[in-house]
Amino acid sequence: MESQEILSLTELSNSVLATCAEASRQELFAKGTIRHAETNEVLFEEGALAGVVLFPLSGNYQFSKTGERGRRQVLCNLSCNSCRGICLLTMAERSLADIVALTPGDILMVERWDFQRLARIDPVLCQAGWQAAVECMSHFSNLVEHLSFRKVAERVALMLLDNAPQDGDIVRLTQAELAAEVGTTREVVARCLASLQTAGAVRLGRARITVISRAKLERETV
Repeated sequence: MESQEILSLTELSNSVLATCAEASRQELFAKGTIRHAETNEVLFEEGALAGVVLFPLSGNYQFSKTGERGRRQVLCNLSCNSCRGICLLTMAERSLADIVALTPGDILMVERWDFQRLARIDPVLCQAGWQAAVECMSHFSNLVEHLSFRKVAERVALMLLDNAPQDGDIVRLTQAELAAEVGTTREVVARCLASLQTAGAVRLGRARITVISRAKLERETV
C-alpha cells in the first residue's frame, strides 16, 4: 500500500484519523508511510531508530521488552481502538520496546516533527496526543503496581479472568504468552495452572486452557 493512498472516512477504523481535519488527514498520509506487517513480523526492535508517531489502520501489535536472561515482558497491545488510535511510544529517537505484529495489518508512521507541527493547529490531533500520553502513563502505573505488589498466582488468575468473560470460555493465550503477560517464566505459569486445575478453577487440555469457575479464580486474587 503506498503512503500517498488516503483511505476514505468509511474505510478508516482509526478514530483520530477519522475525526481530525481533512487537511490534517491528507498531510499525515502524504508525509507518513504506511507499513504493512504480517503475523510475527518485527516493526521495531528495542533501541532501534524511531522518532515516529504510530496510527494503526488495521491489525494488532504487541510491545514488549526482553531481559538479559531472555525473559520477555509484555508492556501493552496496540490496535485501532487503543489509546484513541495513536501511539507515542516510538516518538523518541529510539524505540522503547520491541514491536511485533500479532495479526496482519497496516500502520501509518508519521515523523514526530510532522505530527507536532500539525498538532499545533489541529485541536483533535493535539487532544488525541495528550489523551494517549495520559492513558499510557496510567497503564504503565498499573503495570508496575501489578508486577510489584501481586504474587504470580494472583497475576495469572487476573489474566485468565481478563481473557475469559464467562465460565466455559477458552483462554486465547498459550502458556508462553501468559508468562510474558504476567512477567514470569513458562515453568512458573505451568505450576500455577496445575494448582488452579486442582482447585477446580480451570481445565487444562492440549495447548488449551478452559476457565471452569470464574468465582474460584476471583478468590485467588483477594
